[in-house]
Amino acid sequence: MEDYFFESLPSSLQSSPKSRCHNPHQLEDADEGLDTDHETTAEKSALAVGLDDCPDQKISSRIDELEKRVQGVLGQINENRSNDQEMMINFQEKLSSEVSVVCQQMKDHMFSVYEENSQAMEARLTELSQVLQNCSRLLAELQGVSQDLSALNTGLRQAED
Repeated sequence: MEDYFFESLPSSLQSSPKSRCHNPHQLEDADEGLDTDHETTAEKSALAVGLDDCPDQKISSRIDELEKRVQGVLGQINENRSNDQEMMINFQEKLSSEVSVVCQQMKDHMFSVYEENSQAMEARLTELSQVLQNCSRLLAELQGVSQDLSALNTGLRQAED
């Protein structure tokens, strides 16, 4: 699970602050070049030069800005992934709960069907038992009649002789 998060950036993406660019014209003597506004010509030239004379500083600040944006995006991605995982865990728990409820309902229904079937089978078995008892009784009667007929037949044969 940890493979899906960006823990830290490689050190090659991190920059160290660069030293400010020094303009050799800024080293002029403080008394030289004062104009009517009490600013040195060196100060004016340094202001005019700006970051254009310091491309390393401009690149460094741009890299720092990009690093911050990348860190922000990575932080948001990690937060979204964490939220997604939490949502999936909640979904799984709810789904498991729902499945358990449905399984219990199916078990209850299955047992009620078993009970209905058991009652129907019990009624049929009782009926079958009664039919078999009647068959046994009729068989016994038939055997008795058969013995009586056999005895009568034997008696009639002996009377003819």
